[in-house]
Amino acid sequence: MIGAIAGLAGSAVSYFGNRKKQKAAEREQAKAKAAMEKQRAAFEATDTSNPFAGMTNQFAGMENTMEDLTVNQQEAQMMNQQGQQQRANIMDQMSASAGGSGIAALAQQMAQSGQLASQKASASIGQQEAANQAKMAAEAGRLQTQEAKGAQDVATQIAAGDQVAQQREMDKQSTLLGMDQSAYAGAQERTAAAEEAKMGALSSGISAIGGLFSDRRLKKNITLVGRSPGDINIYTFEYINDRFGKGVYQGVMSDEVPSEAIIAHESGYDMVDYSKIDVEFKSIK
Repeated sequence: MIGAIAGLAGSAVSYFGNRKKQKAAEREQAKAKAAMEKQRAAFEATDTSNPFAGMTNQFAGMENTMEDLTVNQQEAQMMNQQGQQQRANIMDQMSASAGGSGIAALAQQMAQSGQLASQKASASIGQQEAANQAKMAAEAGRLQTQEAKGAQDVATQIAAGDQVAQQREMDKQSTLLGMDQSAYAGAQERTAAAEEAKMGALSSGISAIGGLFSDRRLKKNITLVGRSPGDINIYTFEYINDRFGKGVYQGVMSDEVPSEAIIAHESGYDMVDYSKIDVEFKSIK
């Protein structure tokens, strides 16, 4: 019994030490999770949108500066005025010496001359109009070419920006996933290791003094099989956790034995000192 108690003391020390480690690991896990979630939220807020999404064509809607070109009619007007003055002077000079028929012929000649002058003036105006139209067409073509090129440049930039945005989003999601997996896996490993060490110590404590931990919460398949001479119920049961032992055992439930045989353990589970009761703890199969 002394050896068993010594084993219990060692396992208890181990249990409490590992229990503290588990609590520390759980606190570390919670702290790491909070920090990770804060960092994750900040990382998620990173703008990965297309920087060129709102880009516009700088050449769209440009005004044709050649549309308002006008025809210079001063030259034509001066030619008409000069022609009229010349014809008037000739008429004055010839009216005194020429007869009626001569004047008529001269008038006809002057009319023809005036018609030719008007045609010449009209031709000058037509040339200017043709030149203006050519300039307007050339400017319109230049603007159309610029606008088309600008539209193509905008489309190219937006498409390239979409690819960049997609890659950024994929990189961000990959990083977030890596952060989550790494932090969670590390915390799980530390917590699981501490839990395993704690349960190992608890299991060794049970092994040290047969069935020391007799809390109902640690057991399953509980069946009442009899009563001891001291009127204590005797049960068969299995442990929920195989670390405490596999198979069927016989013993008591800590909530049904005299209070002097119960030891309140810091783990929250009750222990029973079987040396103080008339029930034997043993393995059935």
